[in-house]
Amino acid sequence: MAVEFVEEDGNGLKLNMGMEDRTSTAHTRSAGMTFCRIAIVDNDEMALRSLIRIIHERIRFASPIWTAATARQALEHCSAPRDIPDVLLVDMSLEGIQGPSLCRHIRLGNTKTRLLAITSFSTTMYHDKAVHAGVQGLISKNDEDEIVRGIHLMQCGEVMEGFESPVMAQIRLKHEPAPAILSIREEEILDLVATCGLVDRQIADRLGIAEATVRRHMHNIMKKLGARTSRQAVAIWLNNR
Repeated sequence: MAVEFVEEDGNGLKLNMGMEDRTSTAHTRSAGMTFCRIAIVDNDEMALRSLIRIIHERIRFASPIWTAATARQALEHCSAPRDIPDVLLVDMSLEGIQGPSLCRHIRLGNTKTRLLAITSFSTTMYHDKAVHAGVQGLISKNDEDEIVRGIHLMQCGEVMEGFESPVMAQIRLKHEPAPAILSIREEEILDLVATCGLVDRQIADRLGIAEATVRRHMHNIMKKLGARTSRQAVAIWLNNR
């Protein structure tokens, strides 16, 4: 199948279907079947290429529409109506903002997309976090057959055992007493403090915002997490990731 990879201003890859794919899509729609739009969030370029290959070679009536390497890129895509996927594959161990946090943000604002968590580590490592984040399944990136089965399940509107439907997950996330949900910007700031040891001025330079804005974000973070200091806020955040 012909697939053209197009760079999209730092927001990952948008994937243009070739003529054969467009013909297949038109045939699928004319036959009364629903074509599945799939997107992938993974900061591993080789993993992205492998997942795209699997979808094109082994998943019928589906095509990848975009990829992203970071949570912020994925959220920008998911905020654009034309880019909202039917199924979103999310790596649980992204750099910076982690996969579970991204899934919570998406699920709180969207019940259309079925979230399929993926990991190259043991699935037991992320199972509880994935369930709490509102995903519909969790699979290993190391097993191609498992990937195919997981995507097929999402494509059919099902959920894996022990996981919730998008609607039920959103209701739970909105009503359960849980640690405050930080914004993506707030998590970016905490990540820079925790992993890079940056101070306010350095964070401001890295993110292209004012130093006063960084301080305001940190004040909000401390208030949300019930922390007395920024160091305590970082510790609470790391413990809950």
